Amino acid sequence: MPKIRYTLSMPEPQTHLYQVRMDIEGLRGEHVDLVMPVWTPGAYAVRDFARHVQDFEAGPMAWTKVEKSRWRVRTRGSSKMRVTYRVWAYELEVDRSHLDDTHGYFNGAGVFMYIDGAKHEPVTLDIQAPRGWRVTTGLERVRGSRFAAANYDELIDCPTDVGTAPVRTFRVRGKEHQVLIHGPNNWDHDRVTRHAQKIVVEHARLFGGLPYRHYTFLYFASIGPHLGGLEHHNSTAITLNPWIGRPFKSYERLLEVTSHEFFHLWNVKRIKPKALGPFNYERETYTRLLWVAEGLTSYYDDLICERAGLYPQGRYLKKLAEGIHAYREKPSRQRQSLTQSSFDTWLWKYEGDGNIINRMMSYYEKGALVGLCLDLEIRHRTRNRRSLDDIMRFLWTDFAKKGRRLEEDEFRSVVEGVAGGSYRDFFDRYVDGVDEVPFEVFLRHAGLELTLEPPKGEDAKDEPKEIAWLGLSTRSTGERPAVTTVTEGSPAWKHGISPEDEIVALNGARVIPENFATLLKDHPPGVRITLSLFRGPRLVHLPITLGRKPNAVPALKARARARALERAIYRGWVRKKWPPPPPPLDSKKQELPTR
Repeated sequence: MPKIRYTLSMPEPQTHLYQVRMDIEGLRGEHVDLVMPVWTPGAYAVRDFARHVQDFEAGPMAWTKVEKSRWRVRTRGSSKMRVTYRVWAYELEVDRSHLDDTHGYFNGAGVFMYIDGAKHEPVTLDIQAPRGWRVTTGLERVRGSRFAAANYDELIDCPTDVGTAPVRTFRVRGKEHQVLIHGPNNWDHDRVTRHAQKIVVEHARLFGGLPYRHYTFLYFASIGPHLGGLEHHNSTAITLNPWIGRPFKSYERLLEVTSHEFFHLWNVKRIKPKALGPFNYERETYTRLLWVAEGLTSYYDDLICERAGLYPQGRYLKKLAEGIHAYREKPSRQRQSLTQSSFDTWLWKYEGDGNIINRMMSYYEKGALVGLCLDLEIRHRTRNRRSLDDIMRFLWTDFAKKGRRLEEDEFRSVVEGVAGGSYRDFFDRYVDGVDEVPFEVFLRHAGLELTLEPPKGEDAKDEPKEIAWLGLSTRSTGERPAVTTVTEGSPAWKHGISPEDEIVALNGARVIPENFATLLKDHPPGVRITLSLFRGPRLVHLPITLGRKPNAVPALKARARARALERAIYRGWVRKKWPPPPPPLDSKKQELPTR
């Protein structure tokens, strides 16, 4: 069997080039194929990592590239081989790699080739770091800067940072956790560490323990279009905006992502669809269960934060109300089911286009909301004796721990086996179908009602009951807002506003990103306006009749006559006393609890 040793060095980090060496012994045959993955587990998008490979050499042996990500070396019967190549790395995103004069971060799928037919073999990795830099990783350290992995899958499942970024540690249930933060930020490293610990404690309580020897959180303060997290077997990599530390409504994004990626330790890294492993790194892998893997994880990320006491009073319910309201504004909810959205994830590539709000329903967004409804429905039918918590624990103990994987059509039968009764109608309508989800019915099980309330504040009495509506979203291009999406059936859709249009004036008044919403709000619904915009090099003036929508904010509040069972379900669900607190008047002004 081949003996495989990788050596990674970065002698000139300012060039953004990693140097990789593979020393291989125990070869057989006349040739060997080396393969660079086209994607990395957890990020369901083809990245074609081979595009960053250069200066490939195989010593005296001849080689040729036979596919875009496959190099064939003619060994002519030799049992040993040394391969070297360089990888350009200047993308500080969780599923890619980065190297500069401050640090090196790598996600292994974008750096390390594998020997076709030998992914199952153990490997070692030597990291030759610049003087003064240290290695932070989930890999098992052999000695010094040598690390070992049981196989290639494990090697690339341990993202690594090499640099001087500070690291904090904490222990939960006797296991050490590292918290690294790279880059200037206003998050407060001690605060992040304290809250990560609370999240770990709450997850461990849900599942009854921690399934690893040690765990590593890698946070990167970064400015870019693709910020978020990526789960791994005993670690996570997270990129977030450097300045979200204040106010709390911004900082809660860090809490959500941390909780989300940590929940993945169980759900998808160990509890997984059969299609997700062993991995084929050369092509897309399809499953209709990403709504379980990602959607239910998105449901639990906020719920765990609420149970851990990390949200101000009322914030969790307000977030749920806002999420339901946003979901109901997306035409795609009536077009694409959760199972189809899961299957089509490779078309999404984590990048939207101007029509995505109408075409594709996010399995993260709808999956979380359907998870909420399923949880409350199970609690209601079983009189609060069973819940989605029990489903997840069953999948952990009776599937993951026993090496079982979920078949594509098996999740419903697991729910029915644990909760009892048939859930065919629920799955037919809200998972495999596109029926409208009656959130009000499910929320009533927990004694809650979903409402739209008038704005609150000093000027609330002067607010109209309805406001003008266009039906578009924008991003700032600096001087003016540019249209990103246009909602099907909206006034913007009917009057021909298009993605990438740059809005310059409304009824002759100059529009800038900061005043567009205010200018629009100054016009009553139903009136006709003229919107001036640049469409490429052309100036266009569009007459538009404004639509209307309620001038209200979504809220969840306690029903006045909630029954005893409904109150018990609420307490068992969020681990809080009844009645729920009212929503915060202004969540932007609230500070994070210190408890």
